[in-house]
Amino acid sequence: MACCGGSGDKVGTKTNKDIDKFLQADKKKSNQQVKLLLLGAGESGKSTIFKQMKIIQQNGGYSTEELASYKSIIFGNCITQMKNIIYAMEQFEAPFSNPENLNRSSRLSRVPVGGDAWNAQVAEDIKHLWADEAVKAMYEKRDQNYQLNDSAAYFFDNIDRFMTGEYVPTQEDVLRARVRTTGIEEADFKFEDLSFKMVDVGGQRSERRKWLHCFDSVTAVIFCASLSEYDQKLREDESQNRMTESLLLFEEMSNITYFKNTPFILFLNKTDLFKEKIDKVPLSVCFPNYTGGADYNAASNFIIQRFLEKNQSSHEVFPHLTCAVNTENIDFVFKAVRKTILTKVMGEIFL
Repeated sequence: MACCGGSGDKVGTKTNKDIDKFLQADKKKSNQQVKLLLLGAGESGKSTIFKQMKIIQQNGGYSTEELASYKSIIFGNCITQMKNIIYAMEQFEAPFSNPENLNRSSRLSRVPVGGDAWNAQVAEDIKHLWADEAVKAMYEKRDQNYQLNDSAAYFFDNIDRFMTGEYVPTQEDVLRARVRTTGIEEADFKFEDLSFKMVDVGGQRSERRKWLHCFDSVTAVIFCASLSEYDQKLREDESQNRMTESLLLFEEMSNITYFKNTPFILFLNKTDLFKEKIDKVPLSVCFPNYTGGADYNAASNFIIQRFLEKNQSSHEVFPHLTCAVNTENIDFVFKAVRKTILTKVMGEIFL
């Protein structure tokens, strides 16, 4: 009996320890909040990724009211981007193909910036200006010669939809609507296998001093950089190449003490624009030692390596090629990202 009793006590003690370990792990898991921090320079696509989370999450999407709230932003984008092209034409002294567009250009130049100025006349002027061959030619000179939003052509091509009184923005319109992020934006998102808080911060230099407030308890950093920015200059400093800025920023953030044990998920974004540009603008304008020509795979892999070599910390970096405005692509990529995050979270719980 004593022997049986002793054996039972050992089994019972082991069982109790297993239960205690499970309960402690479960308590630790429930207390742990998964926090993803979006970092990157301005116009790298961070805010578009943030919008995509709302769409691809469990029972996600935008309500009709939320979609409608973007109308003014989209109208404002149309106005400001056409005004930018008009200003560039003045600087380059480029005449319009259609002389009647000179009056339309003059009229639009006097329109205030912002969606509140939108009306039928403004929309009609933008439509006619976009149809002008000289305007299209000036559009092709963007990036290296003047600044223009990536979504400009998309909105100009869809101007007929915006001119109707019944217009309600689509989710694709919302994804392409450009609003400069200032301050800190955060939201909770829920997927089948993971719930998390995502924090988006402004990427311009003037906004980065606020980043420090977000560094606490970060589960993983999602760093965004634009592949297509290799021939572009910063809006806030036209002496600095955007790709160079992104590499320097990644190097700084990847090796900072705060994140020495934090995995980095690298989103090299705007693959769609990069595929178009690499055929026209050689990557060597930014990387003189690049010899892969216009091959998309060679060029994108070269850029991936330039980022990976900047990391001198012990944490891992997981690179992904992304197109932030493509919901299917982001949904696919983020499934892999969630596996990476879950592996880290479960590892911490059972340490």
